[in-house]
Amino acid sequence: MQMLQFLVAIFARYGIVNAKFIAKLKAKGVLMMRKIVQAAGVVAGLVMLWGCTEGKDPVDYSTVTEYGTPDTTEFSTSAGESGSAVMFQAFSWQSHKMSKTWWTKISANAAEIKANFEWVWFPPVSNSGSANGYLPRQWQNYSSEYGTESQLRAAISDIAPAKAIGDIVINHRVGTTGWGDFTMPTLGTEQGKNYQAICSTDEGFEKDENMKKVSGSMRGAKDSGDNYDGGRDLDHTNEVVRQGVVDWLNELRAMGFAGWRYDYVRGYAAKYTGYYNAMSDAEFSVGELWVDDNSRISSWIEATKESVDGVAGAPSMAFDFAAKNALQTAFGKAETSTSYTVIPDGSYGALGDSNLLFRLKPQYAVTFVDNHDTGSTQNMLALDANDVGAAYVYILTHPGIPCVAWQHYFGVVSDSLASRRVGGTTLKLHDHIQYLISLRKALGITNVSAISVSDKSSSTYTARITGTKGEVVVSIGSSLSGCPNGFDTKYSGTNFRIHVKKNA
Repeated sequence: MQMLQFLVAIFARYGIVNAKFIAKLKAKGVLMMRKIVQAAGVVAGLVMLWGCTEGKDPVDYSTVTEYGTPDTTEFSTSAGESGSAVMFQAFSWQSHKMSKTWWTKISANAAEIKANFEWVWFPPVSNSGSANGYLPRQWQNYSSEYGTESQLRAAISDIAPAKAIGDIVINHRVGTTGWGDFTMPTLGTEQGKNYQAICSTDEGFEKDENMKKVSGSMRGAKDSGDNYDGGRDLDHTNEVVRQGVVDWLNELRAMGFAGWRYDYVRGYAAKYTGYYNAMSDAEFSVGELWVDDNSRISSWIEATKESVDGVAGAPSMAFDFAAKNALQTAFGKAETSTSYTVIPDGSYGALGDSNLLFRLKPQYAVTFVDNHDTGSTQNMLALDANDVGAAYVYILTHPGIPCVAWQHYFGVVSDSLASRRVGGTTLKLHDHIQYLISLRKALGITNVSAISVSDKSSSTYTARITGTKGEVVVSIGSSLSGCPNGFDTKYSGTNFRIHVKKNA
């Protein structure tokens, strides 16, 4: 066997057999490439497939990636590494279709969730005018399309020590029987008489007969953010409204939630998010500010630190929509959620933009590939399914807190990307993500790890990220870079390659 390995190595070195032939042998267990040099007694003349010398690419990876299998040597799969936290979105857009058993679905997968993730984003927990929970009707009524209150409490407990993050929809509400008659809590509203909790600029004052009856002081102040006509916009300048939010959040904290994902934060002034964080002693906070202008996201983060009623705001993180847009530019967009016919890829250089949130404010950035809005069955801005694997290579090896989507990890009701094999590898998407999480933790990559971009062209993006326990060089694109001296190539696939150096 040693002689066979030696001959194959020599043949490969001088082009007698090609790399694809070698890869097939390796996949069948015929070759142990790390031992070829030892068996042949050659130190300088041969380059191993999974090792690197002089910073040169050892083989033509375009013919090898079909058989890519990650090298998991010394990589732990446990969660909880300090600073290397990964977030998990524990639902997709159609999760409510599970016949009110979604909380039990989370419980059923709790062992795997807490083994890999630190923060677990739950869907809206309140009774709602929409099945998905995004038109909250009664904040303090926890019977929803996702299940019962007891099932919810069990799910929060079952994922521990991972911590539950509540999806907080406080920009707007719907009434119990009409447009603005709130209950649980009322926030001071009284049908046809008092709507001080509702912004005076809300369309309900023009369209609803009961709301038309009141004017002047019985209406709230003007909206402090953008209007949302799906529900009644709440007036956060109103002390009664603020107290109602604080009371509710503290009730959720007592239930076991550790922090918040704030929905549609463009709808009200940023300082109120910081106020609610402070008043609920939130351990975690991230806002959904879905805008293309990253400077606006940065400004929003800073504004969450402002004081309200003498209370200094506890700052919030934000989803890195700038990085999401860069992924779309690099990899293309799926036209539908089922056909996966895609708009062609653009420039990989977009991934190296220094103005992405995780580059400007890494401690405040939550990165993601897709969520319940952009992907899943809503498909507002879904990434090309063929490149989802490479996109996870990007966010799980880079600064910021990466957020993994349920549909990519466990699959969805109607269709599952999770069971699809990642291009150029032997792994399904679920296992691919799990490996990348393990790699992140093994190298001690955190939300603020140092990053150096060495190549950002239309065909290639290459960056070096320094963790507390090692370094990784990631190459993404149609023209991948070689392996740096001192690194080992641990994993490669279609449009990506990962080189690793662990600390001694």
